[in-house]
Amino acid sequence: MNHPADLVLVFDRDEELAVFPSLPAAEAGLEAIDVADGEFAAFTAEGRIVDLRAPEGAEGPVLVARTEEDGREDLERHLARFWSRRPGHAPLGPEGTARLLLDGGSRAARRGPRRFRNPFRRRRAPRS
Repeated sequence: MNHPADLVLVFDRDEELAVFPSLPAAEAGLEAIDVADGEFAAFTAEGRIVDLRAPEGAEGPVLVARTEEDGREDLERHLARFWSRRPGHAPLGPEGTARLLLDGGSRAARRGPRRFRNPFRRRRAPRS
């Protein structure tokens, strides 16, 4: 089981949420073009801001680093908006939400084809 400081919650502009079990998993799962465009706000489950960078632009690697900056209030606002779009479900805190989504959650919480693991990864065109 991951320590809460290792969990990364990433919200896009539409308040969709992707949860990664670690900083390296977030680096591998996020696309540089979206990071470079400032699409995301990222936090640890403990409420620290996670810095997302694409230093080489849209085609380069994504770098993810935990900061010491307190982002608990922003994280709580993002989570409140996330859960407000899921009526009938009791909102969970940051760690509970992260664990629910990492574990697959209930069908009602997923609302769709397992998007929460990484809703931001672009689908590749099928090969002919």
